[in-house]
Amino acid sequence: MRKNEKVWYKLDAFAKTYSSIISEGRTTCFRLSVKFLENVDLEVLQKILPFLEKKYPFFNSELKKGIFWNYLQEKNTGFMLEKEKTYPCTNIQKNNPLRIIYYNNKLSVEIAHFLTDGGGAMIFFRDLIEKYLEEKYFFVKNKMKIFVEEKKNFEEVKNVEKDGYVNSYEKYLRKVSKEVTIKSAFHLPLKILKKGQYHITTGEILLSEIKKESKKHNTTIGKYLLAVYFKILLDRYSSAKNPIVIGVPVDLRKIFCENTYRNFFMNITPSIDASLGTYSLSEIITYLDNYFALKINEKEFYKSIYKAMNPVENILIQIVPYFIKRMFFPFIFDYYGERGYTTGFSNLGIFRTEPKYEKYILGFRFLPPPSKRCKVKVGVISDTKKIYINFGNLTTNYEIERDFFIYLRKRGIRSKIITNH
Repeated sequence: MRKNEKVWYKLDAFAKTYSSIISEGRTTCFRLSVKFLENVDLEVLQKILPFLEKKYPFFNSELKKGIFWNYLQEKNTGFMLEKEKTYPCTNIQKNNPLRIIYYNNKLSVEIAHFLTDGGGAMIFFRDLIEKYLEEKYFFVKNKMKIFVEEKKNFEEVKNVEKDGYVNSYEKYLRKVSKEVTIKSAFHLPLKILKKGQYHITTGEILLSEIKKESKKHNTTIGKYLLAVYFKILLDRYSSAKNPIVIGVPVDLRKIFCENTYRNFFMNITPSIDASLGTYSLSEIITYLDNYFALKINEKEFYKSIYKAMNPVENILIQIVPYFIKRMFFPFIFDYYGERGYTTGFSNLGIFRTEPKYEKYILGFRFLPPPSKRCKVKVGVISDTKKIYINFGNLTTNYEIERDFFIYLRKRGIRSKIITNH
């Protein structure tokens, strides 16, 4: 590479699609947030950004238009840092696909899905939080130790950089039979908000309470919450003619033992037909146990990867100029993608930080990307003490959120509710 030549990256299969469907009602942008004990210190935050820009060059890039596909190219400027002034996940910027946002004691990153997924974002966000807290509370005391650790971190990044930015979808592409999914799911009959609005309802729950209840059903916390969500939807829309389908992203890094910073996930689509009658929570959990056992394995995901890669690998699609692709991709995505989902349920699991930092952290948030087709979505994240259930809603109807938390309350699971509406 020539001295002044910028580094650029090809987009992965999902990134090619996501970068081509962006609109006000479908920003493909999601958010991770942390609430600190004290207000965000801008001076400290600005001091650590150069380190993160060097460590994560892939995240410090911008979207560029190519002749046949978009691509990512490193930026001349650093990460964008700004005070929060809009609804979350509504302001996507192609030249700043990763933005760092602050407001009082809350620090957030909003990330375009064409850059990475929840798993990749968590790697970056954890580093951001720990570097910030180290600089703010421990720097003077451990100055030499930090220097040694940062040197080690750079060496580790150098060693994994080749794998860190690899397109894992291409790596695991096999010519197998395509995955068969439901073509048309039930969609919530709710009116969409005005453009630029996204209503969030968060329930903070003690991990011990939800763990106790899920154990009664001999299941995991994530599966229990998914089953409750299914139960609420099935009871509320018992006359639905099409199946209720929930898109559940699965982090493929764990399945294939990869460490990529790029997108590497697949949606599984558990579905239940409301017309078959009333379902008990136990029946739903049994269904989910069997469905997860069948779907979450390498062989099944080869089929999912092949289905996802097939359109962008098609030679006829590849040779069509991008400006033409841009006109048709939103319709293709809607027809082959979100048309088959009622809603989404994303669980990032436990967000772990070094124990010494925990006393400075009050909690986390994970807000899913808004979508006009899937009008209500759920994002779940937890720390070692609490779980945070976040509903992202593009409508003025909050009955699903209300029913969900009332259902838990009737079973002794108390929620502290926070909203932005």
